[in-house]
Amino acid sequence: MNVAMMTSGGLAPCLSSSVAYLIEYWSAALKAGSISGLTIRMYIDGYKGVLSGDSTILPPEIYDDCTCLHELGGSPIGNSRVKVR
Repeated sequence: MNVAMMTSGGLAPCLSSSVAYLIEYWSAALKAGSISGLTIRMYIDGYKGVLSGDSTILPPEIYDDCTCLHELGGSPIGNSRVKVR
C-alpha cells in the first residue's frame, strides 16, 4: 500500500494531529494484516512539494512515535500557497 500526504493552506491547529491520526490508521491496518507493504510518502510544503517532487518517505520504525504530533499545531511537513515557477 502506498500512501501520500501533504498539507496545504493556512496554519490550522489540527494539521499535525490529522497527520498523526492518518499514520496511526495506516500503521494499525498494516499490523492487523488488512494491508501489506506500507509506504508513507510526505510531500514537503504542500502543493509546492507535489509539483516539485520534494518528498520524503517516513521510516516504518517511527510509525509508533507519531503520537506526539497530537500535541502540536501547524504541520510537521509544512504547507504553502507558493506558486512554483
